[in-house]
Amino acid sequence: MIVLFGHQKGGVGKSTVAINFAYQIQKKYKDLVLLDLDSQNSAILFNQLRSSQNLEIIKCVREEDIEFDTFINKYSKNDKNLLIIDSGGYDSNINRAALVKADIIITPVGISQIEIFGLQKFRKILKEASKALGVTIKTNVLLNNVDSRSKNKLKDLKEYIKDKNAHFNLLESVIHTRADFKNSYGDGLTVKEYNKKGIAQEEIKELTKEIYKLINN
Repeated sequence: MIVLFGHQKGGVGKSTVAINFAYQIQKKYKDLVLLDLDSQNSAILFNQLRSSQNLEIIKCVREEDIEFDTFINKYSKNDKNLLIIDSGGYDSNINRAALVKADIIITPVGISQIEIFGLQKFRKILKEASKALGVTIKTNVLLNNVDSRSKNKLKDLKEYIKDKNAHFNLLESVIHTRADFKNSYGDGLTVKEYNKKGIAQEEIKELTKEIYKLINN
């Protein structure tokens, strides 16, 4: 199976969520790989931080490490193995190719007008890819880095996502703004390792359960 964390906009928290999801779900798969297509290589750097502290790592590769088509076909529609893709925060041929091959797409977004503009652009990409393939490509939108005080903006964003349900599915899970996400990455730790009793790790746990259900449907 291929789970892609994708958005044409950068800074939406794809890498942080993808990394924490990968480590949360890794025990369910014998073959789990994280493909880092982000120009910042956040997943690769996270692995390097862990290696320097002799912490357990998962396999993490870059585009230049693989032959893309052969590699990605190994995981597509294969429910025994899992490929997690942290796509780049920009539109490109390689990101579109990954988007098309993904079994499940997760799109993290924050709550602001800029995020709605970003979703509009991403929706256009989904529509173009759907037209080219003759199928409807749909992404699962994750409300991420949410400030619970911004209730009106959150309501507007939810309404927009639900209104555009041809290409968007709103996940029930919500990831709020938590210091644990930023602090844990700097230490080469997942939020679960950083603070086992923290709300951040509980939110990642619930997100993992929801995505795992999508995988098995």
